Order: sequence, then C-alpha cells, then structure tokens
Amino acid sequence: MTGYSPAFKKDIENRIKNGTLKVAGQGPALVPSIKSVLAAINQGNSGSETMRNLQALGRMKTGRMNKTEIAYSQYLEGLKACGEIVWWKFEAIKLRLADSTFYTVDFFVMKASGDLEAHEVKGHWMDDARVKIKVAAESFPFRFIAVQKKSNKQGGGWKIEVFE
Repeated sequence: MTGYSPAFKKDIENRIKNGTLKVAGQGPALVPSIKSVLAAINQGNSGSETMRNLQALGRMKTGRMNKTEIAYSQYLEGLKACGEIVWWKFEAIKLRLADSTFYTVDFFVMKASGDLEAHEVKGHWMDDARVKIKVAAESFPFRFIAVQKKSNKQGGGWKIEVFE
C-alpha cells in the first residue's frame, strides 16, 4: 500500500477489522484485506455483475455530463455570476493516486480568492469513489468537495461534504 499516508492505512485497517468497509456490489461480504480494497479500486469495479450494471447506468462518455452534473454546472455558473468563483472546467484534470489508479475530477474550480477546489458530483456513493477522493485529498494541495443534489422534500440545493 505504498503511496498512502499512515493515517489512511490505519483508517482502512480499522474499517476492515470492525466490518464497516465493504466493496460495493458484493452485498454484505466484507473485504478481507487492504490488498482487496486496492484491487477493487484499480479495477474500477469489484468484478461483480451487479457492480457493472450499476456503473453502466451512471457512466457517460468522457467529457459528457449527466443530468446531475449539468445541474451542478448551472449552479457553478450562478456562483460565477455572483463573483464567488472566477472559473470552472468539467473533467479538466486526472490525478494519479497510485500505479494504475487515477481520479478524474468532475469540476475543477477556481474561487475568487484564487484557491483551487476539486468538486465531485455524486448521485450515489460507491465505496471505491469515497476511498479515491479521500486519498486524493491527502495527496494533493487543494480542497476536495463532494456534492449531492438534495430532493425537493429536503428543500433542494446541494448537500456538501468537504474532504481535507
């Protein structure tokens, strides 16, 4: 597990031991080792038919936005018009997390202050995506933010989670 911080390794080990870390698409089966987690991340899926089917529903061709990402791009345009941000770009950068493991930032954003942020738009979190954004947040010098669209029952808008 080279390239990962000691704190990250410890967190993964603790989650494996207490049974809270699972590979998406494998039901309640626990991940038996850190090596299994990395293998799942490197493959982009767990190898199960369920996982492939779930991913197929939400995957777009590179450079094309899904409906949630389109809605978020409109939100970013609003922030730009208000002067909170000065620039954003969809899928502008791809970060290397480890050998054969990459993370493509959904929206790379420059705030009015000049600070750079990586915004990840999610309809539903898969375990491998959460691990990747945590690793990226520990490895790169910008703020990572995950957003999920709130339903109308929840008042609309965006649920924001910051990874630092």
